[in-house]
Amino acid sequence: MVARARESFLASDDKAPKVRQEILASWKRSRFWGVAPDDLEMPYRPDLDFDSRLVRAARPVLDRLERQLTGTDTSVILTDARGLVLDRRVEGTGLQRRLDAISLAPGFSYAEEHVGTNGIGTAIEQGQVSCVFGAEHFTERLQLMSCAGAPIRDPLSGRLEGVIDLTTRSEQANPLMPALVQETATLIEQRLAEGGSERERALLREFMATARVGRGAIFSVTGDLVIVNAAAARLLAPSDHQLLRERADELLAGHRDVSEEILLSQGHTVRLRCRPALGGGAVMEIHVVGDAPAGRPVTVPPPGVAGGSPGWTRVCQIVEAACRSRSWLLLRGEAGVGKLAVVRAMHRRLNPAARFAVIDAADLRSDATSWIGRLRSDLGAPMATVVLRHLERLPADAATRLAGMLEPAGHRAWVVGTVTGPANLPHSLLGHFSESLVVPPLRHRVDDVRDIVPVLLRRHAAHRRLICSPQAMHTLLRAPWPGNVAQLDRVVQAAVTARPTGRIEPGDLPDECHTTSRHVLTPMEAIERDAISRALDESGGDKRKAAARLGISRATVYRKIRAFGLEIRSRA
Repeated sequence: MVARARESFLASDDKAPKVRQEILASWKRSRFWGVAPDDLEMPYRPDLDFDSRLVRAARPVLDRLERQLTGTDTSVILTDARGLVLDRRVEGTGLQRRLDAISLAPGFSYAEEHVGTNGIGTAIEQGQVSCVFGAEHFTERLQLMSCAGAPIRDPLSGRLEGVIDLTTRSEQANPLMPALVQETATLIEQRLAEGGSERERALLREFMATARVGRGAIFSVTGDLVIVNAAAARLLAPSDHQLLRERADELLAGHRDVSEEILLSQGHTVRLRCRPALGGGAVMEIHVVGDAPAGRPVTVPPPGVAGGSPGWTRVCQIVEAACRSRSWLLLRGEAGVGKLAVVRAMHRRLNPAARFAVIDAADLRSDATSWIGRLRSDLGAPMATVVLRHLERLPADAATRLAGMLEPAGHRAWVVGTVTGPANLPHSLLGHFSESLVVPPLRHRVDDVRDIVPVLLRRHAAHRRLICSPQAMHTLLRAPWPGNVAQLDRVVQAAVTARPTGRIEPGDLPDECHTTSRHVLTPMEAIERDAISRALDESGGDKRKAAARLGISRATVYRKIRAFGLEIRSRA
């Protein structure tokens, strides 16, 4: 009966399938995410922390459960909060081969958005114990299995930490599985509380000891717990918290006391003294170096660039500090992230009347004499900014020669080098740069899309009333942006062409925005994706009609939607 209900659901019949409500809700989510009903394709992450706090807390509980289940042909699975498998306990080669065949193994994701209805992903979505038996699985390849999953939460913060799951063959499913996974989840949560409480008590002791002898603001952090005194509460904005977390991780990598100066979001220059706390975490003493500048805070991105994420704010802080002090800076990052844009914008803010020169290393091969002459002239210009772009394209001998040119004293320009991708630059060249900085890709600061799009609309639709609708913005936020801000700029230009005035809707965005594919598509895949996207658009999202238009099976359409991460949209 469940199998027939699933077929009816996939055929989009009007009849309400006679299945449990939680299963029907999960089927609907699976269809919305474009999960293929006859195939499996999930991401694999070999770089997971397989010795995390959750794994350590769960290990003795899983050891005991594994012994209890000896001879039952039942596997025990532990995942993180995203459904990524961290640990698997399985007895017998038969069940192990079956689990391997469906990639229910460490490193693979069983989130609902990737594999549809299942005990792990559905427990995450529902926030409670979830049982999925046989044909209730959305994806056909999982229907030989039955599973029960229970969420594991941090008892102190309430945050979802992971899922404990029992999986067995469908014919061996046991009605006691839900109770067993719930009991196991409770035991793991108790161990998390014991470990967490001790670590948090240790941080509180460190904080109190620092507060007794220290002056100024104090910021203490471990995991999700942050303790600040009144001075820090007044000084720090919410965006500063994430910045300080990141700096603590970086500064303590050497496991020693360190200090540095940074700019906070309200414009204060502060000196941090950071030291590791017993039991993990860090304690920071924060002392204001100078008064905040009048007017606009210095951490606001300059005109021409936008974004308020901690990563981008830090980039703007460091570039501005380097520009003010004339310290030579090396910017690294993927193509299109905005390395050149942020330097140009900062130059225009601080030295608008001075020369701004971009010298591309790729031009050296075509006309070396002119390239070198221009560089010498620009380096001598007062208050100039000289960007040495694409240094990774310099031949080895040219890089050494460039290092020699930069050696003599008397250069009056501020020099910024940019590197895209891996580069093997000689130490003689790297030694000229006081600091290097990685500019994060757009996918790592995707919330900045909300700030960047209005700037691009003003640039490409000057003197026109044009805004981005919430639905179109949602589509832009879901895109993977392998081409970073440069790709977003091209997308906005295309949308402005499609909708010269009014509200940009999802249908005005080019096909590349309606995909969340996890790899860069080949030219043939891009053609295939666009054809399927157009067919779905013209069919009003009806996959059966789209398949008929294309002359392929409905199952193939499902597979391609999943493979390309296509989003079904409507045109206003």
